Amino acid sequence: MRISSILGTAMVLGMAGCSAPQVKPEAAADTGPTSFPSSYTDWVRLNQVPLMVEGSRSARNLYANPTALSREGANAPFPLGSILVKEERTLVVDAQGQARPGDIFRVSVMFKVGQGQTSGWAFKAFDPATRREMPRDKVDPDGCYFCHADVASQDYVFTRVGR
Repeated sequence: MRISSILGTAMVLGMAGCSAPQVKPEAAADTGPTSFPSSYTDWVRLNQVPLMVEGSRSARNLYANPTALSREGANAPFPLGSILVKEERTLVVDAQGQARPGDIFRVSVMFKVGQGQTSGWAFKAFDPATRREMPRDKVDPDGCYFCHADVASQDYVFTRVGR
């Protein structure tokens, strides 16, 4: 598939560089409710093929944990404990113009925590190699929430998830 046709049919699901503010180093590797979801690749993948993102030269896979999948409908709020993952990959283009997903460079995560200034969601981005939250100088700490506010009527989620 040529890169122009891939990018022409791209589906943009949110800002590519978003996360919550950096956590203190001693808290970065904790196993709390908003830590790196190490088993996310075992969850349901929401897209059949990687989604190519127009203009960003990246591809995405989207995952939802079982709690998120139990949502009762497109306008219902997500249950507490819902976790949605956007696995972001480089886009590799060969000499013939064929594009394919490459290495994972960021794992962006939405956690439904039910409190706070971001309408009950915590947004974080993790380095896939270290599984630590990415620092402020690598991601936009406010971008996720502000972009997702465009779909507030769908509980801040662009993708159809749940029953």
